Amino acid sequence: MILASIFTLFGCKTKAQTLQIATIYTEPKQVTREVPETGKQHTYTTFQEVTERLVPAVSLVSKEDKVLRFRIQGNISSRGSQIRKVSKIRFEQGEQFGNSIILKYYVVVRHIPGKEGATIAGYNYTKEEKYKIPAHVKVINIEVYEEHPNQEPKLIAKQKFDFFAKM
Repeated sequence: MILASIFTLFGCKTKAQTLQIATIYTEPKQVTREVPETGKQHTYTTFQEVTERLVPAVSLVSKEDKVLRFRIQGNISSRGSQIRKVSKIRFEQGEQFGNSIILKYYVVVRHIPGKEGATIAGYNYTKEEKYKIPAHVKVINIEVYEEHPNQEPKLIAKQKFDFFAKM
């Protein structure tokens, strides 16, 4: 905790403030089924995910004075001949209505030509963000969008933090 305070004092980023990406792995599994028409056994290989996928969400980490800390998490699929990777999470300040504000975060997904490995099903990502709350704002709405090249951004997570009773 003391080190994190020193790092933020000097403008350095801790590991929690950077974008963290983890691979979602699969493993081959042999399955045997009977074909109803012929009555014969057929054995084939499928891939079962070993790593758990993170559900796209925004969760509150802490709220100290006028600083809100929250975590953005989610996953993207990347399989076969389409490699998809998260390059960054971009912040755009949204509209402000009276005592509420909308913060928009865009998960920028880039497509790389090539073929993904057979044991890779996608990627989990997490990032901790902090936001300094203006004096008159009591309600913060956070929206997370997934942005693919040449496509409209798609809303994947939405969270509302209401600080009326706590301030």
